[in-house]
Amino acid sequence: MHPVKFTQALTLALPVLLSAPALAQHAAIQTEAALQSAVQHEVTQLMQQQQIPGIAVAVLWQGKTFFYSFGQADVAAKTAVTPDTLFEIGSVSKTFAGVIGAMALERGDMKLTDPVAKHWPALTAKPWQHIKMQQLATYTAGGLPLFMPDSVTDKTSLLNYLQQWQPEFAPGTQRVYANSSIGLFAHLAVAAGGSSYGEVFQQLTSALKMPNTYLQVPAAAQAQYAWGYNEGKPVRIGSGVLLDEAGGVKASVRDLATWLNANLQPEQVQDPLLRAGIAKAQQRYAKSKQMYQGLGWEMLDYPVTVAALTAMTAPEFVAGTAATVLAPPAPAVANSWIHKTGATGGFGAYAAFIPSRQVGIVLLSNKRYPNALRVELAHKVLENLK
Repeated sequence: MHPVKFTQALTLALPVLLSAPALAQHAAIQTEAALQSAVQHEVTQLMQQQQIPGIAVAVLWQGKTFFYSFGQADVAAKTAVTPDTLFEIGSVSKTFAGVIGAMALERGDMKLTDPVAKHWPALTAKPWQHIKMQQLATYTAGGLPLFMPDSVTDKTSLLNYLQQWQPEFAPGTQRVYANSSIGLFAHLAVAAGGSSYGEVFQQLTSALKMPNTYLQVPAAAQAQYAWGYNEGKPVRIGSGVLLDEAGGVKASVRDLATWLNANLQPEQVQDPLLRAGIAKAQQRYAKSKQMYQGLGWEMLDYPVTVAALTAMTAPEFVAGTAATVLAPPAPAVANSWIHKTGATGGFGAYAAFIPSRQVGIVLLSNKRYPNALRVELAHKVLENLK
């Protein structure tokens, strides 16, 4: 089967703003100048507290997107962050995997109720005859590991590992956040349609006109690629099995603003398959405490407190909590806070949007810092937008 082809999608001209004087922390944001002030106040304070070299921000509000750049992409070279600087976005990559998986569902290449073994017949071990694709997508397969062991270096060793793996929990009962879970879901989803993940990812980013979004940064774009920092040392992510699907994307804040705009307004996307996939990814496929699991995206009913949001990013929640798989999935709810955190060894990322208010925010940094601080900053900005 030939790879899926996309038509070109609608893009909008977006203004760029950079900096402004600080503003009182909780002031209402009613003008572009007030937005500039609020973002600068919050970001510069965060950078000082966490010793973050550089941050790029995009805020979606009133049908426009505003970009703000702070600090350095490369400390040694004193290269400034810009809206086109490439950052590693870590697990925000899963939002692409979720949409790509949703497109496979929309095409009929697979069903959520399919056993995983249907799409990888070599998985003959008994658990895989009962674990469903929906359970892979929602981290409820039974306790797959967050990271694959070092011995898993290719598809053969991945198969060997999965053949030996035994679920800790009954499938569909416990949410255990795992790169391997959604990574395998997306990998099998595109394979079911006869494509590779890289092919479909490239088609998606081309359709949305996201020229600075990559799985592997090409030589021509290396100058835009920020260095991440871990204990002051420059670092970048390596490669790994299922990494592209679960955490390997590098992107600019400008491109991720385009991605958020497409998710805020799927009806604006011209390609019908991509439009349907974006919408389908925002449906609710499982529930764990207050959080609903989409495909890649996670959501809570809105309005929502910052305490409820940060609870969903806490290590104890991520490590595992009771869950209910929703079959059939529940419809998307416009009055939701939809978000995803992400990190690599030297980068931190966060993306959030509220469809009913048509607002959103992207935060990219070249140092990893606590998820709770990202959520708090985003909540302050979005909740004060008038």
